[in-house]
Amino acid sequence: MNNLGISSGMLWTAAIALAALIAGTIIRLAALQVHPDEKRSERIASLKSWWCVAILVLAASVGGRLVIVVLMGMISVLAMREFLSLAMTRRSRRGIRIGAYVLLVVSYVMLAIGLVDWFVCAVPLLAFTIPSVTLIASGRADDAVNQIARTSFATLVTTYALGHAALLACLPPESNLVAGPAGWFLFLVATTQVNDIAQALVGRRIGRRPLTRVSPGKTWEGFVGGAAITIVVAVGLNRLLTPMSVNETIVASVLISIAGLLGDLNISLVKRDAGVKDSGTLIPGQGGILDRIDSLTFTAPAFYYFVQAINVS
Repeated sequence: MNNLGISSGMLWTAAIALAALIAGTIIRLAALQVHPDEKRSERIASLKSWWCVAILVLAASVGGRLVIVVLMGMISVLAMREFLSLAMTRRSRRGIRIGAYVLLVVSYVMLAIGLVDWFVCAVPLLAFTIPSVTLIASGRADDAVNQIARTSFATLVTTYALGHAALLACLPPESNLVAGPAGWFLFLVATTQVNDIAQALVGRRIGRRPLTRVSPGKTWEGFVGGAAITIVVAVGLNRLLTPMSVNETIVASVLISIAGLLGDLNISLVKRDAGVKDSGTLIPGQGGILDRIDSLTFTAPAFYYFVQAINVS
């Protein structure tokens, strides 16, 4: 730790991330010379978005628990907005949407003030109770099951599941003597993003065997190659950010690779049902916020409970 209370591992990780971004930016800009102007502007916009995402995540990790909770709360609000716009119809009640946002805010307030057990136990119950009570109060039963199910699903994905990333930062300091609880958070986000990128790149290069019709671009080669690259990167980052052993890191990497793929495909189901390619246009060159954090909706809870398991053992 330095005078600011920031671990050397956190600083090294930030330096590595920025160096990777600089190298990737140089390579991408060089490759863009052969692309049409329209494609070039889209890729440059994507590069700018990556820089913004990296700086936000690194700054939150350095800022600690409260900053991470606030960042994830803001991301959840944006994700909820996109999810409801995709999943809900024009017939949906305004009150049921308001209830979902109120629960989201209350959930992150719980995390901010340290009510972790309340978050873990209460949010899933309230996710279907609040929409149901809202419709009961309205006195209208038409399309009730559909609206309750869609609102509950939106809350579980964008509030409860994503909230587990913030939960990592709420773990006790003794759970991670290498980089503090924020180290768990940064490790999760870094490996999830590496897995996303690696699966996409390997799939484009050598992918031949389709994995599922839900997302035709996903291939078995991309999944296996992405998992292998994620393991290598995770083992390298682990010594800087977490106290896990090599074997635990490998298991965590495989878990994140599988969960990341399922999270991606889960949001693909929602988008296909809505008949859209991207969840929105919030992030230039990359689509909506759900397009960027889809994998995290599954990797966050998977990794959180894995960390809990190894700490107990």
